[in-house]
This record gives sequence, C-alpha cells and structure tokens, in this order.
Amino acid sequence: MNQKVAIIGGGLTGLTAAIRAAQQGYEVDLYEAAPSLGGRTRSFFHPPTQTWIDNGPHLLIGVYQRTQALLKEVNACSHIQWQNTLALPLWDEQRGHFSLSTSDKLPFSLALIHAVLNMPQHGWTSMPSLIRLAISMKFSQQGSVSDWMSRQHISAQLQQDLIEVLCLGAMNEPMQHADAASFCFVLQKAFSKHQYARLGWFNKPLSQALIQPLEAYCQQLGVRIHTSSRIVQLKKNAQDYTLHTHQTQHTYKHIIMATSPSVRNQLLAIQEHLETQTICNIHLWFQEKVELPHPFIGAIGCYGQWFFDVSQQHQTHSGLSHICVVISADQSTFSKQEKLDRVLQELKQISKNPKLKPIYYKFITIKDATNVVRSHQKSTMPEHIIDACEQPQSGELPATIETAVMRGEDAVAQLLNLLQVT
Repeated sequence: MNQKVAIIGGGLTGLTAAIRAAQQGYEVDLYEAAPSLGGRTRSFFHPPTQTWIDNGPHLLIGVYQRTQALLKEVNACSHIQWQNTLALPLWDEQRGHFSLSTSDKLPFSLALIHAVLNMPQHGWTSMPSLIRLAISMKFSQQGSVSDWMSRQHISAQLQQDLIEVLCLGAMNEPMQHADAASFCFVLQKAFSKHQYARLGWFNKPLSQALIQPLEAYCQQLGVRIHTSSRIVQLKKNAQDYTLHTHQTQHTYKHIIMATSPSVRNQLLAIQEHLETQTICNIHLWFQEKVELPHPFIGAIGCYGQWFFDVSQQHQTHSGLSHICVVISADQSTFSKQEKLDRVLQELKQISKNPKLKPIYYKFITIKDATNVVRSHQKSTMPEHIIDACEQPQSGELPATIETAVMRGEDAVAQLLNLLQVT
C-alpha cells in the first residue's frame, strides 16, 4: 500500500492513529499546532524548580487494556506503577485518613463489599445500599447519576464516600449532571475483577513516560511529524483534500481528525453546541519535606478533590516537595488567591503540618478539559474524513487515556473499511 493519510492533532489519539496507520502501510503525516506533541497529556518545563511537570496528574485503571497493550508495544510498561489490589485512599475532616481497600484473598465482589463495610461510618448499615447498587449496575440506567442513586435509595454516606468521588474522577462532572448510563458502564467494566479494579499512575512526567516512547515509535515506523503546524484551512478538491498551514500546503486522499471537537467544527464549518468541563490543577512546591500517606488522596467535602504527591509518584529527588491539587468540574468564582488559600488549608490538615508554606505555585486551568458525555446527533463527516475527536455519547466511556487510544485505533479500522468499500 502506498497511500497518504494526514492526521490532524498530535495528542494521544493522533499518535495512536499514526502508529496504527503506519503499521498498515500508509504514508502518514501527523500535524500538531503546538510546538510539542501530547495535547492534554503533554508536560512542560518549570524554570523556577528546574523540573518537567504535567498539566495535571492522571490515574489509570487496570481495565485500560488497550492502553496497556500500546505501552507494551513501545516498551513503556515500566513507566506505570500499579497497585496490587484496589486501594482508594480518602480523607475527611471528621474521620481523618481511611481507605477503600480490597483483599485479593476474596473474590472481587466479596472483597469490595468487605472493603466498604470496613470504612468508618459504614458497617452493615451500608449493606442494603450496596446490594441495590450492585443489582442496578446490571441494567441500563437513565438520567443523571444522582437520579440513579435516588431511584435505588442509595444512602447519603455511600454516595459521599464512593459514588461522588468516583464520579468526579471518572466523568469530570458532579453527580447531578453526569450521565448515569456512562458511569454505570465505567463501574461495570472496572468493578469486575481484581486485575481491572486496581489503580495506577505514571512514575515519570507524561512527556517522558508516555509521549516520547510513542513519538519514537512513530519515527521508527516512518511517520512524518510536523509540530508548530496549525491547519488553518481544509479545502475539498474533486478527489482529495488540501491542507493549508501558515507555511505549507499538502494534498491527501484520507484525513483523520484527532483534534478537539471545536477545532474539527471550525475546519469543517460545523455549527454545533459543545458542552465541556473545566479542570483546575494547582501545583505547589515546598522547601520542607511533605509526604502524603499515599501517592494520591481523594478529599471528601473539600474544595480540592484530589491531592497528588507528585514527588512520591515520580520518585524525584530535587530537594523540593511537589504536590498537585486537582479540582474537577471547577465552576467556582473564587480568585486565585482564594483557591490557593483553600487548598493550602486542606493540605495542612491532610498532611498534619500546620506551618506549610509553598515557595512556588502554579495554576493550570484548562477550560475545555473534557467534552462531557451527552446524547447528541453525530455530524456527518465529508467523504474520506474520519472523526476521531472526543465527543462521548450517553452510555459510552467518558474521556480518559483509554478512550483516547481507542479512538485512534478505531479511526484506522474505519480507514481500512473505507478502502475495502472503495
């Protein structure tokens, strides 16, 4: 095969598509508007601390099988630190530190029940809610996650300690708005066995742990990578398309759109309302040693929802302690100083260090961090253009690293189908 394909977007989806297309014998050109690859999984250099940091931390779930297969292919499996069994560290002001921790000595369903019953303020009073939740997970759900919990009469304590925490982490939306069908799908997939339920995290900045291995493999396969190459116009010809950047123009028969939906809509003149959610990441560096009891902690009833001990996760020895606080679906009107004061006060309690004072801090607020799960009518793509953009439908998996890989691989599968038809 000697056909050319252009991939617009150099994030995880675009890189995955480039690898799979090149393996099928395509000549691949990958276009990325930014100076470096990675999209929302890119890292950047922070001069004051002389370290590379991510836009924000990422947790992985054992059910991310296609991500793990891709990382194995590019010899990057060792860049993930996996739990042996599920442990979800939590904290609130009244109970302090506790955890949802499963034992591999029991079948997973029993281990999960045992783990919940052992959480403070639960015990056997949570059993009816657990049973109703487990039974309802086997059926399709409608409305919001809150609607689902209300229909099943799930206790407020179980919602607060488990459902709300997982919903914000998986869906980047509060329970009141998150799609019940998709969240149910997440729970079905993740809570099926020990191997799938465990959590993992990257032990290096994403640029090193994820993007560089994929970029190197792309180059090994002959993919031509064009960074700082924003596509400003996509022109349809009689039999193909011409892509225009500020500097060049090239013609292709097939194009894979691996951009954000907003960029896709702009290039293809699609009129569509997009619903997105913001993620605010607050990076803090301390001169004194700050080490959380776990590499990450979910905070209940706090403004800061997740506290990541980046120094512990990356095993860095820069002399500074690095904590990143994540606020999903951040719609607050607080000023930066108010946000900083709030998360710092919460961190002082979580770390039991009342004198903490950061020497550096950095806000990274991504306004369109995720395209949330919604029922919508998919736009019809022009001939030979394949849509690999993130725009999950109700009942589909939400935006994750796994779905980014899936979209890239599925786009190339569609490309092959197009060739068979034509």
